[in-house]
Amino acid sequence: MIEPKDIGRRVRELRQREKLSLRGLAQKSGVAVSFLSKIESGAGSPTLATLLKIMEALDVSAPELFAASADEWSDVIVQRRAAMQEFDDGDKRLRFLFSSQRAIRTVMTDEEYRPGTRNVEEERHPFDVCGLVLCGTLTLQVPGKPAVAVRAGDSFYIRADTLHSAVNRGRTVLRMVVVELRHVRSGGV
Repeated sequence: MIEPKDIGRRVRELRQREKLSLRGLAQKSGVAVSFLSKIESGAGSPTLATLLKIMEALDVSAPELFAASADEWSDVIVQRRAAMQEFDDGDKRLRFLFSSQRAIRTVMTDEEYRPGTRNVEEERHPFDVCGLVLCGTLTLQVPGKPAVAVRAGDSFYIRADTLHSAVNRGRTVLRMVVVELRHVRSGGV
């Protein structure tokens, strides 16, 4: 599992690579300077929604944020379980099924939401996202529209830049595989 100090170290590296001050990253991400400082020092543990805001501001994918270095391209890529990175914010656990590799144009995660998700935050992704619910029920909510229940065996697709929330309101664990289609942005390929 990824430790807060490792996330903080990597956020600092990426922020400095982009030549951004803490204040500059705060303005781009909408995350308070004080909380960014806590994240970078390892004293703060961000939610997944907060990490998404930071990643978008730094223009990096989740595997790029968590990877130490990119691997070489190969025609066939196998990611061993031991090399997969995990992040857990108490409500949700994400396992990144591929590490950062320049030639891979998608991000795939194995996601688990515990029963009765407590941290419900609206989010939007810069890329289209799709997934398959393996067990449990995912509740997707787009502001101003009725909530949609996505059950085991159902798939879903969320267009880039769509404000939404994703929660598990059930009494059992929700597990799904989610794919971020990094080559598909709003307006097409």
